[in-house]
Amino acid sequence: MLILNLKEIFKTKSRFTGYYTLSPKEIELSPDLGEIKQPVKVYVEITKEKGGYRVHMEIEGEVILECSRCLTLYHKDIGKTENIRIEPYPTKDVMYLKPSELDVSFYEDESAFDLGNLVREQIILSIPTKPLCSPDCMAAELGKESERITLGSVLKRKESG
Repeated sequence: MLILNLKEIFKTKSRFTGYYTLSPKEIELSPDLGEIKQPVKVYVEITKEKGGYRVHMEIEGEVILECSRCLTLYHKDIGKTENIRIEPYPTKDVMYLKPSELDVSFYEDESAFDLGNLVREQIILSIPTKPLCSPDCMAAELGKESERITLGSVLKRKESG
């Protein structure tokens, strides 16, 4: 877990920057979403704003997904740049958001902000709900023997070997 004490950091600074490398274990991506095998690199720049913070994040890495049409395993780049506002959880029971406030994430404790959780959230948001190995994926052609690695071919190898 990558925990930052924002209270302490911003006692002396107006801006915080850092480079981090998160292992797949630290990201804790659910297996049904995909698999991260290589470390993910993250550049973070945090600035204090009224009522919260602004987080500029650059994420570099890839996730292994299964094509929803042909079941082929493929690598998807999860590299992205995000600007997110983070605020303490609201204390009111009802809260109305303006369209400009939809890029807000919330934290529980300013002295123990989990940056790893924010990175995980952004990675999950970058994973498509129906992943395709290519836009023109032709699952019907899979009846032919191919050298693609699919979930079915992996299971067949385990049964025969």
